[in-house]
Amino acid sequence: MKNMKKLMAMLMALMMMFALVACGGEEKEEGKEKIVIGTSADYAPFEFHKMIEGKDTILGSDIELAKKVAADLGVEMEIKDVAFETLLNELQGGTIDMVIAAMNPDDQRIQQADASDPYYSEVDQMLVIRVDDAEKFKGADDFEGAKVAVQTGTIFPDVATENLPGCETLLLQAVPDIFNNLLNGKCDAALVDGNAGQGYIDANDGLVAVEIDFPVVDGMAVWVQKGDPNGYMEQINKTIAEITEKGLYEQWLADATTASEE
Repeated sequence: MKNMKKLMAMLMALMMMFALVACGGEEKEEGKEKIVIGTSADYAPFEFHKMIEGKDTILGSDIELAKKVAADLGVEMEIKDVAFETLLNELQGGTIDMVIAAMNPDDQRIQQADASDPYYSEVDQMLVIRVDDAEKFKGADDFEGAKVAVQTGTIFPDVATENLPGCETLLLQAVPDIFNNLLNGKCDAALVDGNAGQGYIDANDGLVAVEIDFPVVDGMAVWVQKGDPNGYMEQINKTIAEITEKGLYEQWLADATTASEE
């Protein structure tokens, strides 16, 4: 009888122990220890690949912002590099927790996800051509029938058709592909963000920008799932307010520009 009582006591103790472990596991799930941040690392100086000590590394001003956001949230960070046009789909599907990818708000994107306050507002568009075509393409009206390369999933296809009358758009997934096509004569121009365009001009003597004033667009934002179910947005906007006050993003951008050109 005593042995039976001891056995029952042991069983009860084990059950209590398992219950405590289970409860502890549930508490751990309440808050994430790591977030996955989606980007499209083909857009120097904002996000790009570079070999560092023999290792493929993703760098850029947006990556520095991602690090700061993760640190302020008190979580570890993983960067997931995917095609730009799929970022919001992955966000909606839960395979990433937020998007930091030089992405500007527009009506379509706002329907899919929530955007933070802008973290970089000096956003302009640049039309890049080959130097040999500088006499041919001097203004927006000269691009009728010309082929303009733009990145899919961005604002640039619409910017091209709305501001370059009669042009044909060549849709490509990655910015390096856009400039490879331009340099190899497979298109007449590349329409990209001004920082990205200037980087390619600085690296290639055969490229030059066309002086065209495109409409101003909203600044770049951090994106989270619609309704912010994980409660990230308040801290994200606090982080953006801090880096704006301190001028940190401009410094990150300058450093990333240098790193992308080395």
